[in-house]
Amino acid sequence: MNSSESNARILSSAGTDHIGHRAAANLRYIRDTIDAVQTFTLVPGRGCVWMGLVALLAATLELLPEFAEQWLSLWLAAAVIAGAIGLYEMAEKARREGISLRRSSATRFFMTLAPAFSVGAILTAALLDTVPRDVIAGIWLLSYGAGLAACGVFSIPVVLIAGGAFIGLGAVTLTAPASWSPMLLAVGFGLIHIVLGFLVMRRYGG
Repeated sequence: MNSSESNARILSSAGTDHIGHRAAANLRYIRDTIDAVQTFTLVPGRGCVWMGLVALLAATLELLPEFAEQWLSLWLAAAVIAGAIGLYEMAEKARREGISLRRSSATRFFMTLAPAFSVGAILTAALLDTVPRDVIAGIWLLSYGAGLAACGVFSIPVVLIAGGAFIGLGAVTLTAPASWSPMLLAVGFGLIHIVLGFLVMRRYGG
């Protein structure tokens, strides 16, 4: 084999490798683009129902005299438990459907929730000792609703509707008597979650 033939083969092999790398890169770009515009469907229906039941339990306990003064600790504990349940059920749903929670649509869902939750936490810490109980409850409902509504733009439609319901309920809570707060929190974090969960299970699986 002369040198010209050897060089031709080397150039041909290099060209083939270059084309292969470009094709692989293009396929990755296409997959990422499709994933970026996909609707997030991993909202856990079963998890939402359980989250609602936890909230109903917290609201019931708050009505008891021995827990009335511990309302903040009670609801914070309920939030941690409900959040853990929601994440677990979401991971289980993703596993059943063979979908990774690291995909861009899932990441976008969590990143959209984070600012609203952060604002709610900051306002609670700053205003806890200076505003009435009903204002804190209203802040929670409004913040949570804003986060859900933002996620609902690229998630399933019922999430956007639930977000709007939380926002409306939060507005009512700000003007309602403080004694109504446990009931309104039960309606929001309890009943709305449960209704959302059943709708998700019916239309999109558990």
